[in-house]
Amino acid sequence: MLKSIKIGMIGAGGWGENVLCAWQQNPYTEVAAIADKNEDRAREMAAKYGVSKVYGDYKEMIAAEKLDMASVATPDFLHRQAVCDCFEAGLHVFLEKPVATNMEDCRAIAEAAEKSGKKFMTDYFMRFLPQFREAKAAMEQGELGEIVQGYARIDDAVSVPTKMLRWSKDSSPLFFVMIHNIDAVRWIVGHEVVEVYAKQQKKKLVSMDIDTPDSVQALVTFVNGATVLFDSNWILPRTFDGLNDQFVRLVGTEGTAYVNLTYQGIQVYKPEFTGDFEHANRSTVYTNPMFYGHITGCVERSTAHFADCILHDREPAITIKDAVVPTRIACAIKESFGKGVPVKL
Repeated sequence: MLKSIKIGMIGAGGWGENVLCAWQQNPYTEVAAIADKNEDRAREMAAKYGVSKVYGDYKEMIAAEKLDMASVATPDFLHRQAVCDCFEAGLHVFLEKPVATNMEDCRAIAEAAEKSGKKFMTDYFMRFLPQFREAKAAMEQGELGEIVQGYARIDDAVSVPTKMLRWSKDSSPLFFVMIHNIDAVRWIVGHEVVEVYAKQQKKKLVSMDIDTPDSVQALVTFVNGATVLFDSNWILPRTFDGLNDQFVRLVGTEGTAYVNLTYQGIQVYKPEFTGDFEHANRSTVYTNPMFYGHITGCVERSTAHFADCILHDREPAITIKDAVVPTRIACAIKESFGKGVPVKL
């Protein structure tokens, strides 16, 4: 049995830094090397978090380093090749969501994971938030009864597709944010999706030469007849209180789960805000404030869970099936707003 895990980090972007920090502070894991096409960024992260090796090509890192695991944090649409190469090299893989942005890539990753026999988990980190965990517990304990209807919103400020992501035209609010709620709601409801009917809007971002939807709305029907409206945009104005806005309500025959993740921390209101990402909301439930150099929140919990699964040879809480299904639902939603008709799964 492994006593510690040697990790290669593939991707050193914004969320990749959060994950890197979580791995480095875990006493049972060590990031031995970082690979990123932007070597300057990789060197910056390596110096900040005490990583000794930097590579411009992840394949060189895999060949040169004796790794146990890869943590993949590349853009949404660039997961397949890196993940499959890591499995081919005999590595466990921790992958940022979504598995992929199309079913061909998704199936290839799932098949490679099954064939390798190695541990695999996609970081649908909403499951590691106390609020969603409590909603799931209420469902399991019968406090909600059978879910009848729901509404799940998750939005981002316009600075995300215009400033944060250089590749937003290759994704959408569907794959970048809505898929989090798709996974969390399916997990809580406990039933599979049988039909989706969706609409998209393209106005603001296309006017800025970014060809991606401003918003997506999808009415999703579960096998038990429950309907949930999923609602996401990434064009909230600069003046909105936070970088994101998230609210989920699930109405059952016996009770209702009401989760508001927008206002969970502290708001500091100033005469003016500076920079693209300064907002009144100073903390989120995703990555909570650093405590004495220690990152907290869902990223700490999900990475620690996966490390524990490797060390003790346990099945990750988010299985391969759990990883694939939200992508299948998202792809059906994309097909629906492309055709303008309901799509059955």
